[in-house]
Amino acid sequence: MSFTSFSKHLPAVLAGTILALSFLTQPAQANQPESSPGCFALQPYKVPAKPTALDKKLLAAMEEYKVVGLSATVFRDNKIVWSGGYGWANLETERPVTPDTLFRVASLSKMVTATALMQLYDQGKFGLDDDISKYLGYQVRNPNYPTTKITFRQLLTHTSGILDCGAYDGIVAENPALLHDIDIKDILVPGGQYYQSATFANYPPGSQFSYSNFGTGIAGSLVEKISGMPFDKYCTKFIFKPLNMDASFEPADIKNWQNIAVLYRPDRQLANFRPTKDAYNGTKPEPTAITAPLGSALGRSPAGGLRSSTADFSKFMQAHMNGGAYKRTRILKADTSDLMHSMQWFGYSMDGFYKQKGLNFHITDDLVPSKRLVGHSGEAYGLSSDAYYDPDSKFGIVFMLNGAKLTDANPYYRVENAIAETLFDSFAPKNTNKHKQIKAKKNASFITVNQRKLFLPEPAVIAKSGKAQILFLPAISTADALSAEISQQGNQLTFTYGSNKAALTVGQTELFVNGATRPLPQAPYKQNGQIMVPVRELADALKMNVKIRL
Repeated sequence: MSFTSFSKHLPAVLAGTILALSFLTQPAQANQPESSPGCFALQPYKVPAKPTALDKKLLAAMEEYKVVGLSATVFRDNKIVWSGGYGWANLETERPVTPDTLFRVASLSKMVTATALMQLYDQGKFGLDDDISKYLGYQVRNPNYPTTKITFRQLLTHTSGILDCGAYDGIVAENPALLHDIDIKDILVPGGQYYQSATFANYPPGSQFSYSNFGTGIAGSLVEKISGMPFDKYCTKFIFKPLNMDASFEPADIKNWQNIAVLYRPDRQLANFRPTKDAYNGTKPEPTAITAPLGSALGRSPAGGLRSSTADFSKFMQAHMNGGAYKRTRILKADTSDLMHSMQWFGYSMDGFYKQKGLNFHITDDLVPSKRLVGHSGEAYGLSSDAYYDPDSKFGIVFMLNGAKLTDANPYYRVENAIAETLFDSFAPKNTNKHKQIKAKKNASFITVNQRKLFLPEPAVIAKSGKAQILFLPAISTADALSAEISQQGNQLTFTYGSNKAALTVGQTELFVNGATRPLPQAPYKQNGQIMVPVRELADALKMNVKIRL
């Protein structure tokens, strides 16, 4: 049967996959557009001799979105279940991507920086709501709110009001090498050479979310101040070596440096790709020359400069997914790991990309349909990266692209959704509609959800209505426990789970569910700045399978 007649009898998606693969296996045509100087054309991908259904789907997605190279790793519980590489790590030399290819992972680095800082928290070296000034050795204040402290928690939730603006933004754009030499005190303190009021927001610290690479750079600097070690050396000693990761914020320290992927940006026609980062051309990178004083870690790029493979980075993610331990190696106390993943902020930022946030861990419902995932994404120099896990099924993915068509974000790029959904469809455990089990005690500072602790900003309250017991939790913790989206307008809160919406208002004994009204045994109320809501009643309204033990 000819390909043409055969394809007519296939579903459209499968036919498209085979068509894409047939194109990919064709030799380069003589009339292929020539590359611009310093740029390279995307060559046909190498296809496995016996491609699996997964190979075909991933290669088809790569062709559709003009992906240069893709590495991906899938893990469940405490082991890798699949790892693969496709496309090109270097277009000029036609070096292929493998599961061991390293990438500059961009903002996935922020999870590592937060982990390094929280290891010091584990040791009792600071409190999350402490003033960072005490540890930096000089006072840092928003000039618009000079009496309000800036805290560790705010840095790790992007609510500090320290922005990627002012001198920092200018240095990154025009003279990034200066970050190797600069003392961050000169950016943060009045009278400093690079101090500008534009670095600080016009709202109080802790009140709003604004994504801040500079804030993570300060977090890395605090690692140096508190530990007395350079940031990159600290991460190697206390995170990468214990997890047996060939990873570093210093490219010269990578053992497998020859397998670091070059990063690329495409031209507007998606015909040619320009190298943007890590084009070492067979020469081992020199150690980064840092002259900044200890406690000024911007030159080590805590916000985005880590190099790692997907296989190695999955070890770090498995440690977080499993309460701070990877196999027999513990990098965090279990409570600290759970605290980092507990929802610390909710709202709407960056066109809806950020709606929920832990301590430098992103909590999202938008990468894979009907999945509440914890992790982070990254994008820089043409790279796109994602590392997320499902805390309920103990299943996760890491994938990295070193160049692609990054358009049509809603809120993730379509290529991210396509790859993530393919990996989940191929490997994730199927939905079994298992119930969530929530355990709570009166006045406790945490609850457990399927044996995972969620830490509360206000203690649990167990009220009585006749013979019935009513569990009240802070609204943010309720959304976290139920894996529901949450939004707020004044005293009204709306929770969304799937196609169901439930809205309630402080002081009102009515719950509005999909347009209908239900009575509440007791009204939501405010306590120490938190809105306390009835958990069981919300779960029932959202048609969730939840068991609550008090």
